[in-house]
Amino acid sequence: MIDNKINVQGKYAMQRMEVLENHAPDIYNAMLENGSLEEHLESIQNMAEKYVDNYIDRYTHSDEYLNAEKKDPFEAMRMLNMAILEAEDSAYRMWIAGIS
Repeated sequence: MIDNKINVQGKYAMQRMEVLENHAPDIYNAMLENGSLEEHLESIQNMAEKYVDNYIDRYTHSDEYLNAEKKDPFEAMRMLNMAILEAEDSAYRMWIAGIS
């Protein structure tokens, strides 16, 4: 259950909060009690979002993508969607799912 007192902005922050609630309730409750949860979630959101944006920016400037875009825009879009999924999966493993 999501605590209505916490202002969570962004899908990565929401995912992180769910991981903490479901897999590390002691950490979640400690952060909630000491007031650090919102700042932590905002930090996770910013890092993951920046990582995904940078990953996609690099990919859309790659020769592989630019060549595909010229030859077959639909294939380029498929490739871009796959790159987004890869970036989000990496961000999830690096910042969202980790418990320490």
